[in-house]
Amino acid sequence: MLARRVISALLLMFGLAAGLTSAWATPRTFPANAQIGIIAATVYPQVTINGQTMVLAPGAKIYSRQNTIVMHSTLVNTTAVVKYTIDRMGYIDRAWILTDEELAASQ
Repeated sequence: MLARRVISALLLMFGLAAGLTSAWATPRTFPANAQIGIIAATVYPQVTINGQTMVLAPGAKIYSRQNTIVMHSTLVNTTAVVKYTIDRMGYIDRAWILTDEELAASQ
């Protein structure tokens, strides 16, 4: 009886874990006005996108390939292909670092 309950509990946990991993694999959607570019961080709050110096908006969010928020400083000395949006003031308000699949789909 106890073994049956333990097996049932384990199956339930594995089932829930499988459901969670499939939720993580959900493709990200981007706004229609998102542009694509190569980003490099410079002195905060500035970034360079496609060779043009731009400024991050106050409260700007940069999303990693895993869709977690990363800080500006993690992009220093690196480059990444991103989709980004610009607010009404001309500042970058959101940027998503693209996975290889997202990059292939956007070209």
